[in-house]
Amino acid sequence: MHPPGGPRRDVLSKHCPNPDCAGLARDGVVAEFRDTVSHCLDCGEPLAPGERPAAVEIATEYVELVTVFIAADFSQGQLVAGAIEWAGIPVFLKGEHLVGAVGELPTTVSQLEVQVPIEREDDARQIVMAWERPAGSESREPGLEPDSPDPIHGAVVEALAQEPETD
Repeated sequence: MHPPGGPRRDVLSKHCPNPDCAGLARDGVVAEFRDTVSHCLDCGEPLAPGERPAAVEIATEYVELVTVFIAADFSQGQLVAGAIEWAGIPVFLKGEHLVGAVGELPTTVSQLEVQVPIEREDDARQIVMAWERPAGSESREPGLEPDSPDPIHGAVVEALAQEPETD
């Protein structure tokens, strides 16, 4: 707890110079430290003497997400998300933190939605289709063998074989 009027400037006289510091990303300000500390507690970078810079602009990137699967339960959502993530596709589970409130929220609020960046939607949907296909049914997806014992594995392997799009 800082005294009234903010932190004491005579005690805090070092700051983290790392622009990629996890503390900066988390807190939005450059971390200040006492003279007795030699390295940043978040990133391990040696500290720079003097007061921290007045303002630091944090670079943020907007990623548009699209829902590719709505899970019947938490376990199913985790399994589908894991298969998609295993293919190298970033995954966001919308509603994941609401699971503890099941029974107190309307059912439409407590759904678990598997979301991916819009540019990877087709690859993710291919994995979801393999997931939803009944076990033992023939595959009509390109790259999947009809006798394949694990259609999800085939869809993931195919998604990994494709070159990722770069901007």
